[in-house]
Amino acid sequence: MLENEKPEGRVRTFLEEVRAELRKVTWPTRRELYGASAVVITVAILLTVGIGVLDSILGFLMKVLISFGV
Repeated sequence: MLENEKPEGRVRTFLEEVRAELRKVTWPTRRELYGASAVVITVAILLTVGIGVLDSILGFLMKVLISFGV
């Protein structure tokens, strides 16, 4: 089927199929989008702070261990 088509025809068919699939997509409402974005940003901030705190604690422990000559 597609093997017999010219490259231009295959590209056109592909783009038509993409467009048809995009019509089937259920897009989020603005409120859902803002809610999901807020969750992602909040989690990213919490993880950043958590990793920073953990890094500081481990850095302090390494300095203590090195100062004892272990």
